[in-house]
Amino acid sequence: MRLHGKLNVSMTLYSYPITVERQGKRYYAYSGDFPGVYGLGKSIEQAKKSILEAMRLYIQHCRKKGKPVPATRTIYAETVTLALD
Repeated sequence: MRLHGKLNVSMTLYSYPITVERQGKRYYAYSGDFPGVYGLGKSIEQAKKSILEAMRLYIQHCRKKGKPVPATRTIYAETVTLALD
């Protein structure tokens, strides 16, 4: 919608962690906040794009049906390296 030449955009932002794993020659992406929702691709970027679209569709479905949108459970994630003898 345009108001007096300015674009009026009202969006809700949602933030969720995703994980991308390699399975053979493909990549598999998922979020623990969306059980059963995943993305696939031949590259990490394709898998990310796929999971983001799946999550977007899931949220749109929840909003349309009046169901709660998944809450973000993960508040912190980090990759760590361990050194062992």
